[in-house]
Amino acid sequence: MMHYTRSVPATLMIAASLAVASAANIPIESFSDPVHTWNTMNDPVMGGESSSSLSLDREHGTLIFSGEVAIVPYLGVPGFILAYADDGPFPDVSSCAGLRLRIAAEEEYKGYRLSFGYRHLPGGGHAYGYKADFDAPVGVWGDVFVPFENFTASWDEASGDPIVTCGENPDFCPDEETLRDMRTISIWGEGVAGNETLYIESIGGTRCDESDKNQDLESTIMSAAAD
Repeated sequence: MMHYTRSVPATLMIAASLAVASAANIPIESFSDPVHTWNTMNDPVMGGESSSSLSLDREHGTLIFSGEVAIVPYLGVPGFILAYADDGPFPDVSSCAGLRLRIAAEEEYKGYRLSFGYRHLPGGGHAYGYKADFDAPVGVWGDVFVPFENFTASWDEASGDPIVTCGENPDFCPDEETLRDMRTISIWGEGVAGNETLYIESIGGTRCDESDKNQDLESTIMSAAAD
């Protein structure tokens, strides 16, 4: 396509370059200008003693999710805290390979999980949606990739641990309908007792297949060049 460059307006070429550069990611939330309302929920709704808080640092475009996951007395196991948004619709990420979190943690904590959607399996109790574990970089910002193949609808409502993984049974992998509109998304501290402070800059779909859109863009450029 290089031989068409001279005939293409500079503004069109710049727009094309920006579109191709950003094609691999689909934003869900950016806390520099959030579009969703975020809230917290903790295990006291189920008799636990965990606690958490949310605050938005507008100057730095960061959501701060902090709290303590405590032992649930009547169960004798760690409970949960979560930050969630359920005021969709959410963007279509069905063309993506997974989700990308731009995050940093203040301390090491091994109970971070990410969930989305409302799928509910028979006998699943309070386990709704697809859930996966992730690790957060401590003391530094990092991009954490959570593949959709790591999510499963079959997880333990008490611990958050997977019962049957997506790899073990594809029926429990995220379905296309949910990926087209998640309706809700949550970040959890669950199943591991301890304190956590997580800084979240953005959430989005990543490694998305935008080949069709790029082909349309290429056709537009070639048409402009021909004119």
